[in-house]
Amino acid sequence: MAHTSGSFPSAAAYADGVVGGTASPFSWSDLESSAFARLPELHRAVAAAGADLDRTRTRRDHALSAGWLLLLFAPLALPLLAILAVKHEDSAVLLHSAVALICAGHIALRAMEWRRTRSGGTRATDQEAVLAAFETAFAAVSAGIYAVAATVTPSPGLWLLCAGQAAVAAMCVVSIRVTRQAAVRGVPTSQRPAFEDVLALVSGLDEHDRTALLADLHTALERLADAGVITAAQHDEAHRAPLGSLARRLWALERSPARQTR
Repeated sequence: MAHTSGSFPSAAAYADGVVGGTASPFSWSDLESSAFARLPELHRAVAAAGADLDRTRTRRDHALSAGWLLLLFAPLALPLLAILAVKHEDSAVLLHSAVALICAGHIALRAMEWRRTRSGGTRATDQEAVLAAFETAFAAVSAGIYAVAATVTPSPGLWLLCAGQAAVAAMCVVSIRVTRQAAVRGVPTSQRPAFEDVLALVSGLDEHDRTALLADLHTALERLADAGVITAAQHDEAHRAPLGSLARRLWALERSPARQTR
């Protein structure tokens, strides 16, 4: 039965597992994380950094990113949709539906944004705060258009849409406030890469641990090279990699333009 990288106590043991067929297919990330198995905090950080390298964006990831951007900018279209809905009664139902979807989606997006920031996650960027300010004005204008339309032609549905757009404006105002408060507290706009955590932890190692880790990795590299799992070029490049940078260095080498043209 194949073992996972986390079940090996050292890089040398992982190399033996790969050569002997008891480990999963060889991975630079797994090799490096196995070297730090006896140092739990570093092992978790190295495993997380390796997962970042191994992760590939799927169609679903791209779709979610596109949907998020669409919802983020959608309130800018509210005044135009409101005007068209009031002027063209034949398309009013479709346009009202679009307005309702934008309101519901953007309110949900802002709520998730607050939750992320207040739970210790990242904050919105300053550019996103500026966008929220514009969206506040656009949503307020659209709400005003619907309020006038509902006054001229009394309709609970129009008042409901007016309230939805007013809610979008209010959510954007709160988003700006949450972002500013988070900025004052020093909350970052993006997550710190796991690789930076690895470098910080490696820099705090004493010389004894550093020497033992490098010796373990070099032993593993020798075994992998002797078994033909890695090439001589990979072996030499891996030997030159600073402690904690092995997987990232080889990942970059294997994706370099020079290698891709061979």
